[in-house]
Amino acid sequence: MKETIYVITNYENKKKPLDERFLKSEKNYIYYLIDKKIPEVLTNKRCFIECDLDPLLYEAGKKDFGEWSFLLAEEKYSFCEYPFFMISSRFYEKNKWLLNSIDYYWNDLFKLLKKYSFGFFPSYDRPIRWVSFSNWEKKIKREEWKFRFFPFTSDTSNLIKEVFDLHLSNEVKHSSDLFCNYIGFNSRDDLLEYVNFYKPLINYFFDDKYQLKTNLTKYIRHNVYPAHNPKEKIFTYILEAISHLYFYKNNKKFFALHYDGFYEIDEKNKKIKKLSKFNLSLNLRLQRFYEWQKVKFHTESSWPFFKNNMKKIGQKFFIN
Repeated sequence: MKETIYVITNYENKKKPLDERFLKSEKNYIYYLIDKKIPEVLTNKRCFIECDLDPLLYEAGKKDFGEWSFLLAEEKYSFCEYPFFMISSRFYEKNKWLLNSIDYYWNDLFKLLKKYSFGFFPSYDRPIRWVSFSNWEKKIKREEWKFRFFPFTSDTSNLIKEVFDLHLSNEVKHSSDLFCNYIGFNSRDDLLEYVNFYKPLINYFFDDKYQLKTNLTKYIRHNVYPAHNPKEKIFTYILEAISHLYFYKNNKKFFALHYDGFYEIDEKNKKIKKLSKFNLSLNLRLQRFYEWQKVKFHTESSWPFFKNNMKKIGQKFFIN
């Protein structure tokens, strides 16, 4: 057993070079490449090329699965070293609030992974918190997808209920805000249990050759919100939204590295417990607070909905 972090890398399509904190590290980073050949910068690094491993899964990953193609590949071919975490090569771009490199936290990460069996890294610069599912019906009623990111439909909740026997809005109601699939597994058995939990959903949409057999657009809207990326893999919206449903259903706790400490997350009972804290100055805490409030205002406040309604009223007034 060797402590490992797999870095999901699409070097050809990456706008920036790989972060030096990966390249200069002496820790056991292994690169899982979406590229068809090993880029020069990684010639002396350990790599797996997905299209060599499974061409069908490679194509499905590009279109639909994103990082989940790595999990499905490991389930099928058992090539990973345990314990491990998986992250993307964009990790440091998304997590500028993290004060130190992953190497700095390495020993604590794997110590906690051994204890909890599952762990998560942070995803995007935001405080650790709960995200609500209980307001989904309200968001659908007011067509929230027209002015902010909300791609789900009423059929999404119905499907989750059908597949997992859990109703997101009325029963689950919340999820911790760690949505980028930056997940760790202490053993292969842990990974298989996690992946197999979601296989019924995957099998509902895809056949055994990863070809789509059920239309996604009934369950996920796309190309509606102006900032939406048309190249986005929309199936991953569902996978990310319910990425902690396994822990809720099985009443399992996991740990998370976050920007101000390590945490224990209890999805079933909606509890977050700080395991250890990092020393952050008051100025830095205030700076991050204001940064987040600015982001939150544009992404989660009622202002876009109000502005959208005022626009409709204005158009109706002038037309009449």
